[in-house]
Formats: sequence, C-alpha cells, structure tokens
Amino acid sequence: MPSARTGKGIVLLSLVCLAAGIGGLLLRGWPSAARDPVVLTMWHNPTGHQSDALSEAVDRFNRSVGREKGIAVIVTTIAKSEILHEKLTSIALGDPGAPQAPDIVVAYPKSVAPLVARGALVAFDDYFSSKELAAYVPSFVEAGRLADGGLYVFPIGRSTEGLIVNRTFWDRFSHETGTPLTELATFEGIVRTAERYYRWTDARTPEVKGDGSAFFMVDNPFNLVQAVFAQMGEALFVDGGLNVRSPVYERVWKLLFEPAVRGHEAVYKGYGTDLAKTGALLCWTSSTAGITFMPKRVVYADNTSEPVEFELLPFPVMEGGSKVAMQRAGGFCLFRSTPARQAAAVEFLKWLTGPEENLRYVRGTGYLPVTLSAIERARETWGEGAEGIQKSYIETIGIMNRDYRFLPQSPVENYGELEIRYEGRMRRIATEARKRYRELLPMGPEEAWRAATEGAYERFLE
Repeated sequence: MPSARTGKGIVLLSLVCLAAGIGGLLLRGWPSAARDPVVLTMWHNPTGHQSDALSEAVDRFNRSVGREKGIAVIVTTIAKSEILHEKLTSIALGDPGAPQAPDIVVAYPKSVAPLVARGALVAFDDYFSSKELAAYVPSFVEAGRLADGGLYVFPIGRSTEGLIVNRTFWDRFSHETGTPLTELATFEGIVRTAERYYRWTDARTPEVKGDGSAFFMVDNPFNLVQAVFAQMGEALFVDGGLNVRSPVYERVWKLLFEPAVRGHEAVYKGYGTDLAKTGALLCWTSSTAGITFMPKRVVYADNTSEPVEFELLPFPVMEGGSKVAMQRAGGFCLFRSTPARQAAAVEFLKWLTGPEENLRYVRGTGYLPVTLSAIERARETWGEGAEGIQKSYIETIGIMNRDYRFLPQSPVENYGELEIRYEGRMRRIATEARKRYRELLPMGPEEAWRAATEGAYERFLE
C-alpha cells in the first residue's frame, strides 16, 4: 500500500500530467511562433452557479490573445474561498504536505498576507503605470494594497454585501402582519421583525409549541462587525486586536446573540443560501455574488416543494449610523516565479480587466466591473431585459453606488486569525446558550433567557 506521501505525489503528478495534456490540446493549430508557450496554472473560487464565469473567460483568452502570444492558462483548482485559504495558509507556513503553489490565485487579502510576509507574492506596481491604474475604480485598487503599501491583490471583479430576501415568504408574512419592507433597512428593524416572524410561524402550528422559524442569518459575522463599526464612525482594529472597549462592540454582540438564543436567527457555519433552499429562513446578509446561487424552488423536509422568488435589498444600517458596506471579492494574486511567467500572467490580467472583456466576465455574477469606463457602460446596458433577482440587483447596486461608502478588508496581518476567533467564539457561545435556553423554557421564556445567558458576554470577551 503506498504511503500518504506517495499518494500525494501521485495526485500531484496526475495534476501536472492533466495540465500538460490540456496545454497540448490548446496548442494544436497554434501559430509556430506560439508553439513553445508559457503555461500558467490558476486557482480560483466558483464564479456562478450554472457555469463558471472565470473559467469561461480563461477559455476565451486561451483561444484568442493567449494563442497569439503563446500563453496558456490552466485552471487546476476551483474551490470555496475557505478551502483556498487553508491551502494558501499551508503554503505560507511551509507545511510538509502543502500543495505546490499555482502561478495565479484569486484570493482575499486575509489569505495572502502571510504569503506577502514571506516574499512569495509579486506586487503589481512595477507592471502598471500610474496612467493605467487611473482607469480603475480607485477604492478597488487601494483595497488590494497590503501592510507594506504594495499592490498584491488586483481587482478583477468586486462585490459588496446586501440583504437577500425570499420575497414569496415575505409577501405572505407582510400581508398577514402588516410589517413594512422598510423594517429591513436597519439591523434593529430586522431584529424586531425576526421576533414577530418567529411568533407568526409558531402560531401557524398551534398544536406544537416553540416551533417558530428563524427569520434571518448573517453569512459573515466578522464582516458585519467591521461594517457596523464603520457605520458608527469607530475603528474596529486597535493594536493588532479588536476594539472590545467600544460600546459598539457590545451593541453588535447583542444584535447577533439574543436573536440566536431565542431562535429568531439561524446559527450556521455556512451560507444562508443552504438554508434558504429548504425554506429554513427568510432573509440573510450575503455577498452580492450570492445571487447566482439562488434556487427557483424550496424543498421542504417532507419532500414537498414550491416555487419562490428572491430579491436583493441594500445592506442594512444600524440606527443612527451612516451607510457603509463591505467591499468584497477576491483579487488576482501572482506567485513569484520567473520574469517570463510573471509577465505572461500580467498579460492575462490586463486582458481580463480591459473594459469590454471585464464587462463580459462579470455580467450575471453579482460582481461589479473594475474600470470606470466599464461601470459606466454597465449602468447603460445591464438593465435591458433584466428580471427577478437580477433586476433587483441592478437597482440595489445603483442605490448603493450612489449612497454608500464601500469599506475594504483591513490589511492587518492577523486578520484571518481574528476572523476565525471572533466567528468561532460567537457561534459556539450562542449555540451553547440556545441549547440551554430550550432546556429551561418550561420555567418561562424570560427566566430561561436569564439563566441560559448569564456570563455569556464575559466569556465571549475572554
């Protein structure tokens, strides 16, 4: 039986052979000048539900400019950002079982900061003139600069966060309770509505007590706390840690913790989309790129189903705060290799972010194009024929582009560690308190709440 090391070697060899085989197929019929191409490997996260937009763009490049210039890009890994983060962290730490680094990876700043610290990535500053960079949305470019000021994460498409709503469920609930949609504009309004929704769903099965449904979920609690701090005009990151002394910190805790314990909010390590497919919640904060994964039907536990429609609303704001939302989506990162390979990768990057191709790449993905001219063209053309959640996306992005400030991810080096610690502790303490609360409910809701949550915030701060 082969050893684990041998098994990994076989897998790696298979990937290399696969890349070489695909590269060979790409080169058939190429001009003789391009017969000895630079073959680049690439990792990225999924970009679309029915088809992968970035992989399709790679194919267009290989068949056009890549063919002309002798550059072939081979996508060897498509995985969720969490999996890519683990792989990149393993490479940064030099783990014995770490995968071989690709030439190109699409990743978030938190994932690549440790690689930058080790000198494993190349900054793009030497490859773009100031005139070329001026064609891009300034905030998108600046979001890719890390602690040393270098541009290591180049924008190829940017998303923000909004509130995805099951409009079919909402219309029923709103019709019977009179709850206006404007309640979903603020986090406090969402919390109020969540309690009302729980009671409403509980009352629909009077024979079963306490079986109300969760109303909302937060896909990324760490993003939410950053956005709320910015909305309230305060800094979250202080001296390599979090600003736990700020009243805003406890305000966010209460916003997330109490609804979770009482069953009004879902606590789930995953995406709201997963739960929405079974009708387990009505709305959730999500990356705008999440709109491509919306189901057309919900399938219930008894295997019955019904058609539903979803809508994207602007990101909620804390009462008294300004309109701020996170700027999201990974960017193009380049591993250090040889001058020829690096130059070839930049050639692909410039093609992908050119106005015409970038507009083609991001359309329908929930992303925004990254050049000023492409954004202007998107405003003029994307509304034609749009319907459903795509129509609401276009309307919401127009509102947010006009009224919101987009907050880039912080460049602090220990960002990933802080995120894992914050979200892990929040979910663990809320889940434990929720279980205890349910056990103590016979004594009464308020008595159960006090007993189940005593000392919870202090444990969270430890």
